[in-house]
Amino acid sequence: MSESDFTISLKGNVDALNVSLGRRKEFYLTVQNLTENYMPQVRVRLSVPSQVRLLVKSEWYGGIAKHHSKNRLFTILVKENGVYDLTATLTTKRGHNITFPFIVQAGTTQAPKKTISLLSKPIVDKPVSKVNCPYCHTEIIDDAKFCPHCGSNVAEKLNEIQETKLAKHCSNCGIELHEEAKFCASCGQKV
Repeated sequence: MSESDFTISLKGNVDALNVSLGRRKEFYLTVQNLTENYMPQVRVRLSVPSQVRLLVKSEWYGGIAKHHSKNRLFTILVKENGVYDLTATLTTKRGHNITFPFIVQAGTTQAPKKTISLLSKPIVDKPVSKVNCPYCHTEIIDDAKFCPHCGSNVAEKLNEIQETKLAKHCSNCGIELHEEAKFCASCGQKV
């Protein structure tokens, strides 16, 4: 028989426990029998640092059928904030000896985490200019393709209206200007 005959884990396949300082924490350790044989007795014993008090130190998993698992309840009490390493050791009468290390995190202490920096483009608010819908005359944004009020396709109609308004040219730089323009938007020349 080998160590791969059994697995031991925290119930839910987590690798760490979060506990509150000075409060009991109950958790299950799961032992799975991967052999083709019935295992009459399995014992799991916990080893902890001095900052952690064991209320349940060891448990017997009596009679685990082949390819089945059993859970047993353990209880600890953590005395100080910190991150602690605990070890569960599985032994059988047939000579198995398997260890399972896991972490207990108490209080507000956390294991160090990497910070992630996300680069992004700065948000630039462009001014929103509005025009009236050529069909229903509701005020809409000037780059709308459809009118949100009447549903008409306004993109082509608004482009035609814009082109008719560009009738003037600057005498200094030659750029097209709106009919109402009094100064050139490009060079500042009075029109």
